[in-house]
Amino acid sequence: MEPQRVPNPVEEPDGSATEWADPTGSSTPEVRDLFIALGKALRAVQLYEPNNPVYRRFLDGLRAEFRSIWEEYRKLTFLTEEDRITWDGQVVYESANRSDSLAFLLFADGIRELTFRPGVEAEEIETFLRSLHRARTERGGADTLVTILWEHDFHCLEYEVVDLLAEGIPLPEPGDPFAGSPLDILEGEGFGEEELQAAVEEGPPEPAEGIIRPQDFNPTLYAMDPAEREELEAMIRAEHERPVRRDVLNALLDRVEERGFPSRQREIAGILRALLPNFLTRGRLESAALILEELEEIRGQGVLDPEADALVDALLDDLTHPEVIGELVRALEDGTLSPSARELSLLFRHMRPSALPILLAAVETTPRPTVRRVLKDAIRQIGSSAPERVLALLDHGDERVVAGAVRLAGTLRLQAAAPVLARLLDNGPLRVQRAVVDVAAEIPSSIIATALERALDDPDRDLRIGAARALGGTRYAPAAEVLQAVLGSKDFRWADVSEKVAYFDAYARLAGERGIPFLKRLLVGRGLLGYREPPEIRAAAAHALGVVGTDAAISVLESVRDDADPVVRSAVNRAWRGEEMPA
Repeated sequence: MEPQRVPNPVEEPDGSATEWADPTGSSTPEVRDLFIALGKALRAVQLYEPNNPVYRRFLDGLRAEFRSIWEEYRKLTFLTEEDRITWDGQVVYESANRSDSLAFLLFADGIRELTFRPGVEAEEIETFLRSLHRARTERGGADTLVTILWEHDFHCLEYEVVDLLAEGIPLPEPGDPFAGSPLDILEGEGFGEEELQAAVEEGPPEPAEGIIRPQDFNPTLYAMDPAEREELEAMIRAEHERPVRRDVLNALLDRVEERGFPSRQREIAGILRALLPNFLTRGRLESAALILEELEEIRGQGVLDPEADALVDALLDDLTHPEVIGELVRALEDGTLSPSARELSLLFRHMRPSALPILLAAVETTPRPTVRRVLKDAIRQIGSSAPERVLALLDHGDERVVAGAVRLAGTLRLQAAAPVLARLLDNGPLRVQRAVVDVAAEIPSSIIATALERALDDPDRDLRIGAARALGGTRYAPAAEVLQAVLGSKDFRWADVSEKVAYFDAYARLAGERGIPFLKRLLVGRGLLGYREPPEIRAAAAHALGVVGTDAAISVLESVRDDADPVVRSAVNRAWRGEEMPA
């Protein structure tokens, strides 16, 4: 395209005047200088704020270049290619780096021709530069450079755009390009096996002129740099990993929160009531927990229509129905559901107190430590909100439920449970009695301590050991006399080592220094005939002195550190060092 020059008549030899000077005399370096100034100004737009002096200096320099150009030309029209911009058939801008190329930025968005007219330097050139900067920084967004330029409605800047998909592809003329239809060929005479074989050997015919083929498209226009490819891959990956189910649930729950739409609230509450058992069946415990958590928060805001609130209440009742809880626990135990501890905790924390009995029974019997731990966390949260329900379950007919309620009462330190626990320790089933001794130290009470004293004579060995350890943990000092009587009895000599250690340990904790004379007599004393206590008794007494740990107790241990009996000597040295005695 030839440049248009400002009228500057040149006298011809015949005296006539020609309107335009010879275009071959055009000064391409001036246009190249214009693009150099344009590039600097574009860089300044990227780096500086509009009020920055450096920014204003580069912009003023670009405007000066334009004013110099307008002294000779009426307009400048440039053609864009992938890596260059040309004017009058000469390259005035070239860059092979696509990510920073002005030519590729224009070309990729379909701008093939760009025209500047006088006056563009006043205001529109700065808007044009900012449009280029926006298109480059928002690459991959919804707006292209063409859209951004169209928003500003330029008067001194023009651009021509082509359809990228159809560029360079000849479109067929109106009319039928085929001589006949495929049905005519199939139904025609003479189309037999020989003709078919010949057609196969010849291969597909060349497409008729005007037919669009994939090869006709220029893939260069749509090729992406590595950064663009990574960004696209990240977007696709994020879309695939997006929790669609959670987003849909959040959308439903957001609609429920809106006041003034009771019919919508009732409809969504019905949908959620149907979804909840479906999520539980499929093991989507996190989604079920999300529904419960959000519904409880919404109910607390008081925005629900009465009928919708009743539906939500029925939903929570459905969840805590014994059959539903039982099925869920069985699925957890047999491995049908394998959720994480976090998912189970999120679900169980929203259970109502009516779910306590079956959860307590499950925690007493489940063989899976993970399930047991999560169930304990759940029943602790449920029980803390309904302590009266826990107390009522201490009289339940299922001993598993009672044992679980006993442990929960100890965890919650329910002082009101002390009389019932004492009664259960005296007369309850063995499972329940063991549960009581396990939690007795958590509820300081003289009633429970007295029951523990009675349990020291129980026929069950494990219960006796548990009662002794529980007494030691209660710090109930009056029990020291009861323990001393047991330790000094002849029947106690037949107890095994574990029981001896447990009883002596409890005695040391309750008696303290008051028990040193009794323990010293058992460790170093002799009978009327000069015999000492059996080695197991002496070793347990040495351990008890180590538990007391005062200077007087350590002094007794030092006196027998070289005892002839190896069992006693080992126990004394271990107690002197403050180590536990192995059972």
